Amino acid sequence: MANKFAASYRKPIIAVSVVAVVAASAFIVLGAPTGMEDVRVAIYDGGGILESSKIAVDNLFAWMRARVSHVNETSIRAGALADYDMLVMPAGGGFGEYLHSDGMDAICQFVEDGGSYFGICGSARFATDTGLRLFNGTYSPAVDGYGEFLMEMNVNRSSSGPDLSDEPESYSIFYWNSGYFSADNMSGIIPIVTYPDNDLPAMIAFKYGLGTVFLSSPHPEFEEGSDRDGVTYFDALGDPDSEWGLLLKVCLWLTQESES
Repeated sequence: MANKFAASYRKPIIAVSVVAVVAASAFIVLGAPTGMEDVRVAIYDGGGILESSKIAVDNLFAWMRARVSHVNETSIRAGALADYDMLVMPAGGGFGEYLHSDGMDAICQFVEDGGSYFGICGSARFATDTGLRLFNGTYSPAVDGYGEFLMEMNVNRSSSGPDLSDEPESYSIFYWNSGYFSADNMSGIIPIVTYPDNDLPAMIAFKYGLGTVFLSSPHPEFEEGSDRDGVTYFDALGDPDSEWGLLLKVCLWLTQESES
């Protein structure tokens, strides 16, 4: 696929020494409450996950001070989600092969009844018309071709969902064959982050039944150039900012808007 964006938007992977500059929105004063302390988060640690994403997500929600546990395809099919407020699905693929129809139905019912779904990359795609159908639309991959690099993406500071008004105009986010979300009817779908040249949504949030959903095609869970995500694979990237503060705001909105 031909690249649609100017090269200036892309930051290739290079081995450099960097000083990580953490965005102000991602900073939490030691001991200050986050609002997530009582949120029961189930992180999927089953078949199909990308282990590096799962490790980063574990550290992300520990940073948020949420009440984190792990579930897998077996426990989901056995009804484990009844004990949680949010299901976090790391990146990966082939989830349906492990969850089967009863596990997929359990996830959909969980959200329908007021739970929240948080999906990244392959698990975001899994929530579209190729899998769970939480998003009644499609996911189109590789909007800027196939590759792994940082891309400057725009924040929807006028979001009608999470309050992003004090966020920076853009973040440098890890692109990994990332795509966008589209549907015949995008009413009620809130863009969180969009691609710079065509405004296509890279991250979206919306309500589903009594619950809420957040889907991200790129990888905001990774802290490139920092060790706090517990992952070293992408640390050769010189990322000047952190998306964790934005994700905290999204998660607070997910839990506050859910009617569980």
